[in-house]
Amino acid sequence: MKHLQRVACLGLSVPLVASLLNAPPAHAAHAVRVRVTLTSVWSTPSPDPMGITYDPRSGRLFICDSEVDEMPALWRGSNFFIARRKGTLFARRTFKKFTVEPEDMALNNRARVLYVTDDDLDRVFRDKPGKDGLFGTRDDVAVTILRTHRFGSFDPEGLTWFPRKKMLIVSDSTSRRIYKIRQGKDHRFGTRDDVIGSFGTHRYGFTTAEDVVVTRFTHHLLIVSSRQRFILETTLKGALIRKIDLTGLGIKAASGITFAPGTDGSPSRLYVTDSGVDNNVNPAENDGRVFELKIVP
Repeated sequence: MKHLQRVACLGLSVPLVASLLNAPPAHAAHAVRVRVTLTSVWSTPSPDPMGITYDPRSGRLFICDSEVDEMPALWRGSNFFIARRKGTLFARRTFKKFTVEPEDMALNNRARVLYVTDDDLDRVFRDKPGKDGLFGTRDDVAVTILRTHRFGSFDPEGLTWFPRKKMLIVSDSTSRRIYKIRQGKDHRFGTRDDVIGSFGTHRYGFTTAEDVVVTRFTHHLLIVSSRQRFILETTLKGALIRKIDLTGLGIKAASGITFAPGTDGSPSRLYVTDSGVDNNVNPAENDGRVFELKIVP
């Protein structure tokens, strides 16, 4: 994780950074807390939950932690966690066969493959379950499908899959850009005929861009930042739709975002991971959480 390098890499003045972090932007909507899960108290804790996605087949949340391997007191070889939506841990597994830095995941449920980003190697992996049919076990088959530096992303963190367009969408935390990657005529990712577009989020007040998800009906993008207290909603081309206020919810560092059915019976709620205090700041921290949110206009 490159949190401590980011502000310095942005080339922004200290007063400007302070204003971006502290000035509340004008919002068209706000989020209301439905439930909070403490991933820190799981039998195998996730101190820094980063990526999150929903598996409709099992009805559970997939959560990855890219920092737990840096914390010897908590590291048990597991950086992939499966949780029930009400917050209890169902299973702990691992991606360490191919990455100890899993920043985010995106599930292609139809093909039953899981895409995983690594911001140290600047790669996106495609992970397929083996004969056991489970992700994160010994017989997984993982291959690199994207080397993100090829299209200018040197800190790929967030990831989502847009099935309608067969598109992978990557958020880069340092450049604050959103990259959209479609396969070309060869129907493969990571080749010369990939169709790639991007847009920046800095013009809307973001100093990082941690994760992104596509809305179901409008096909807008919802983007979270670990340093700003709002969710940014844009079109696929990057036009601003609205900002969704997160102030007052207690989220310290939003790191991941996905949609899943609500624990209150709603067909769809937002689930946002909070990585809390960075372990580079406090090596003993263990404060990971997942927030279930509803959006109020």
